[in-house]
Amino acid sequence: MSSRKDNEIDESKRDFLKGVSGGAAGVAIASALASLGFGGCQKAGGPAVDATSGATPIASAASYTANTSAAGATANAGAQDGTQAASPFFKNPPPWPKGVDTHKYDHLFSTSLRENSITDVVAGPQAYFRGDSDLPGAKINMGWQMFVKPYKLELESHHHDTDEYLFFLGAELPDLVGSFDGEIEYFMGVEKERHIITEATVLYIPAGLEHNPCDIKRLTKPMMFSALQLAPYFNGTYQTMGHMEFKSMTKIK
Repeated sequence: MSSRKDNEIDESKRDFLKGVSGGAAGVAIASALASLGFGGCQKAGGPAVDATSGATPIASAASYTANTSAAGATANAGAQDGTQAASPFFKNPPPWPKGVDTHKYDHLFSTSLRENSITDVVAGPQAYFRGDSDLPGAKINMGWQMFVKPYKLELESHHHDTDEYLFFLGAELPDLVGSFDGEIEYFMGVEKERHIITEATVLYIPAGLEHNPCDIKRLTKPMMFSALQLAPYFNGTYQTMGHMEFKSMTKIK
């Protein structure tokens, strides 16, 4: 963000990192986000450049190589000698449970994530968790979309009655931060404060804060975009269209 916003945004990032750091998934997300450091976008000008032909192939999961951190080295050692690697974060864990073959918690699992993309600028299929419609009782909704071309994503501002987080990341494994290569114009507040995102960024949008429009002006590599709203389904109050709700979408196998 701009230099005059650094202190406020840095504090928000630190709070967010603390909030997501619990559990195995949280550790992975927090590790990736921590490498963002401070900043992530800056106030700046500059011409829009359409570089869609410069998109590079996405690395497959099979091409993922563990990094050389202590955790990665431990995992690799286990894989090389034929044994199963164990997490380095637990120093004295209890015995592994045998478990029971019941179905008491089946309703808390959802595998209905795959959807057709609604535009050719998003490589399909996309993944989306639609909150309560996918898992009754869920209190969040979140999408994972890979943008491969510049695109005016939002044409007018809106706000929500819950917090929202936007993730702008690269799409090449294992470095989702370093592989970001694009330029996004984003507007915040009723006064339309303009920001230019040029690095992998997490954007925190507090409840009630007007935000957008959003223009993905340049992409030289595919971008992974995720929107996480702390609500059972996507909803917002738009500048010209009023209150809108998007509760579900057809899933595909």
